[in-house]
Amino acid sequence: MRLLFLSISWLLTVYSVVNAQCGFDTAFSANRQTLVMGMGLNTNSQAELLIIPTVVHIIHVGEPLGIGTNISETQILSAIEALNEDFRKEVGTNGFGLGVDTEIEFCLAKRDHLGNPSNGITRSNGSEIPGYLEDGIKSGNIGIGADETEVKASVAWPRDSYFNIFVVTEIDGNDGGNGTQGYAYFPFDNVRDGVTLLYNTFGTEGNLKAWTNLNRILTHEVGHYLGLYHTFHNTNSVAACGTEVTCETEGDQVCDTPPTVANSGCLTSPACENAQIENYMDYTAQDCKNTFTAGQTARMRNTLYVQRISLLNSISCTPISERDIGISEVVCPEPVTCSSFSSPTVRIVNYGTQSVTSFELQATLDGTDSVSLTWSGELASGYSVQLELDSLIVSMGDHVLDLEVNWLSEGQDDWIQNNTKSTVFARENLEQCTVVIEPDYFASETTWSLMGENGDFVMGGGPYDNDDQISIYSRSTCLVDGCYAFTVFDAFGDGLNYGGGYQVRNTDGDIWASGFGNFGDSVTHLICAGPVPGCMYSFAANYNPTATYDDGSCYLSGCTDPVACNFLPAATTDDGTCVYASFGCAGDLDNDGYRSISDLLIFLSIIGSFCN
Repeated sequence: MRLLFLSISWLLTVYSVVNAQCGFDTAFSANRQTLVMGMGLNTNSQAELLIIPTVVHIIHVGEPLGIGTNISETQILSAIEALNEDFRKEVGTNGFGLGVDTEIEFCLAKRDHLGNPSNGITRSNGSEIPGYLEDGIKSGNIGIGADETEVKASVAWPRDSYFNIFVVTEIDGNDGGNGTQGYAYFPFDNVRDGVTLLYNTFGTEGNLKAWTNLNRILTHEVGHYLGLYHTFHNTNSVAACGTEVTCETEGDQVCDTPPTVANSGCLTSPACENAQIENYMDYTAQDCKNTFTAGQTARMRNTLYVQRISLLNSISCTPISERDIGISEVVCPEPVTCSSFSSPTVRIVNYGTQSVTSFELQATLDGTDSVSLTWSGELASGYSVQLELDSLIVSMGDHVLDLEVNWLSEGQDDWIQNNTKSTVFARENLEQCTVVIEPDYFASETTWSLMGENGDFVMGGGPYDNDDQISIYSRSTCLVDGCYAFTVFDAFGDGLNYGGGYQVRNTDGDIWASGFGNFGDSVTHLICAGPVPGCMYSFAANYNPTATYDDGSCYLSGCTDPVACNFLPAATTDDGTCVYASFGCAGDLDNDGYRSISDLLIFLSIIGSFCN
């Protein structure tokens, strides 16, 4: 369980965010097209506006609409409006501050999880749920009130397609007072995922506490939902107001948010000189918060591209049309490719209510070279098809790939705004690393990671779906020269013991690592890309078994005096062990004062002869 609170007391959690990569958990199939339900990975650049389909669940206790805990639609709309003002840094609003425009927006869903039109708002009477009428919801099922899992299960829409906001009467029996005002889960809790807030802290007008009318509690909690720590996270690991040695792993793991202690109010002189009291992820008062940094923005967008990618590919914010196909994602090329050939891979979605029987897909590289295909079959409403086009030759440098899908079925496409998409990528002279994972029958236990020499995350995958009929996954990335740690984890502790296995391959298809069977909790392989410098002398203290050429860095201690009996020519540092003999050295058979190859030759020449 990973649970984040904004309350009078401070509760810290642990979390890590990874970077997005092309082909993350891409289903590997011998076929050139794979029909799947739902959406996949979006690999567009950070400049793309990311829209999150949102549903607000009002869990009241039986009041008429607009009264008490059954807050009005106006209040709900004000909350979403203020949330977008903060995330988009809109000029002339309370969100226009010192930070950056995250280019993340929130829309109330236009269709529900059953495919019906919706305004993105649900209302339910929670008074029949045991404990809710008296104390509201029990946060993390550790306080008092109704069981959190039961409350959310009764109203939540699928987390893969919707961002669920639960507006409740109380949290842990706080009667709308002090204590927890709201909380959020990181992207790993499938049952309780979403943001929970008190009804009187939600929105900028309506039934609100006097001090909550700027809506920053929601902004703060959504920051957690998208992967952000508090700015004062892990302050015990570094000096509270000091300098982080490795900002990617210390504190809140964002390099442009200086280490700090938790602040309150709107301080003119905070405890830490460089503290960002304006940051949404501090505990400062709502009227001084106005900032998401560039680093925080990158983390939130990466969380969307990886852990919450299905939200970006959801059709929930698209009005329902009868005929509507669109490009959901560009699966490949990845942002950086290592290959001279690229086969554009695209996922097409039927967003409409009518089945699609044919369409044309075209890909154009740098405005000149094009490939296309015509697809025919039956693509039902809500389904997608992933298509791989013929390869295009890719030179070194930057490129633009433009894609277009055209409706060929009877009638016309009702919504052409989603028929085109462009992606920017680059080819670099790097080593390609391809990880192929075949989970066993317990696929949900399997995860893996590829880490750099300094512990930096390169890519990873899993857990996988036990019920997935496509059981082999492939993911590739480009590696700069150096060594990496590839690790496969099993949550149960018996490895891939019921079928399955893994491989790691380089550009030429050579196998860097492979394995299967019971390896326990985890197994790690060291893989190296490109020429690896290091000491290749096996007796040296800094011997590097992965080195491909000697860089002269060997460190070997021993006797460095040539006149000593135990002189070690390879030694770089004298360790004080030199031994001297008054009447020559033992083994100095030619009596030249040195033990050398000539002495060895003499020794070999007399081996086997009789002693006189």
